[in-house]
Amino acid sequence: MRLTNDIRDNIRRKALANVPVIDYHALLIPVVQGVLCDHMPDHVRRAYDDPAERPYLHTSSVSVRQGNTDMYLKSRREDGYWQNHEFYGVTQSQSQSRYGTLDIRVDEAALARLKTGTLAYDLSQAVIKSGFFHKHIEQEALFESVKRRLGDTLRSVTTIKRLYDVLEPELHHLIPKEGDKTAGLPATAAPVVDDLRKLGAELPTVAKAN
Repeated sequence: MRLTNDIRDNIRRKALANVPVIDYHALLIPVVQGVLCDHMPDHVRRAYDDPAERPYLHTSSVSVRQGNTDMYLKSRREDGYWQNHEFYGVTQSQSQSRYGTLDIRVDEAALARLKTGTLAYDLSQAVIKSGFFHKHIEQEALFESVKRRLGDTLRSVTTIKRLYDVLEPELHHLIPKEGDKTAGLPATAAPVVDDLRKLGAELPTVAKAN
């Protein structure tokens, strides 16, 4: 049977579907808001603590940046879509650094210019200490690498039968059935199973061929 793009896409989608990607946005948002709360003047903090008064406070989106890499902190809406999370207690002057966004810098060059005890310094230190930004970047890079390598492997063959030669045994359960598939020893072109497991995917344990 010929391997179609629909079959390729379906295999890749199923392979990545059970990867429990950690939402580092959700973990980092309270870290940032906590620092902002610590720097609020007393009367602003009282307004923040009062649900009826909080909407009157100025809000801003926040990004964490290291060199050319950035992470806009987002939250998921009830309809499932993502949107930039709005943080309370950011002054207008603080959020004018870039497109109305408060930038938190975590690269060494930027940190060297920050004064201890300032909001910018405390935000940067809190983000670095949490480790969530760097874990997010690592996770994103690994996920994209697995997706690309798996796609390249699937495009390297033209028949379903050949999938048993290029895909690791742990992914054979994703291959559509067509007659006898006992032939062909696995000799994967671009291993992805170990990295899928690093991302948290639960895959069957298969004995490696000698």
